[in-house]
Amino acid sequence: MNNKVLGFTIIELMVVVTIIGLLVGIGYVNFSGARAEARDDARKVNLQELQIALAVYKSQHGVYPEQGCGGTTGWTGPGPHSASWGNDADCPEYIVGLAPDFISELPVDPYEEYEDNKGFLYNVNASRSAYKLMAHNVVEVDLVDTYEHAFARCPGNLSPSCGGSAPPQTTYAVYSFGGESW
Repeated sequence: MNNKVLGFTIIELMVVVTIIGLLVGIGYVNFSGARAEARDDARKVNLQELQIALAVYKSQHGVYPEQGCGGTTGWTGPGPHSASWGNDADCPEYIVGLAPDFISELPVDPYEEYEDNKGFLYNVNASRSAYKLMAHNVVEVDLVDTYEHAFARCPGNLSPSCGGSAPPQTTYAVYSFGGESW
């Protein structure tokens, strides 16, 4: 009589479980990098959409919109900011009058863990003829390594007055003529 038992040995099961664990670990590492890249891409798209909305607003009103939440100096944005930035409160309407007529809603940074002075920031000069809009200290993967980067905080010819030889790597910015060196 042949008493052969069909099934897997404990060693075979352990090898399969180990291989599956390794594949899941490798996939998780690759997936988290892709998520960071997607957040950087979303920041760029949001800045470009805001830049277009600001241009349309100016074409209709002759000036750029005011800063929200009573900000007349410094930067305003939807996340928490220290008093040194001129506005120490959360400000969901950080650009007055832009949404919903010129953009459906004002974006917030796609990374959900806000800290002081991170996320979208907006500043306009007193005459409202120039602005700068930034995704500040939130860039994760596509770092700004030169002033020639499309989203560098300042253009290359203004690099000495805008932070020196290296741009802030974790900040994307768009700006109007006159707001380049802020």
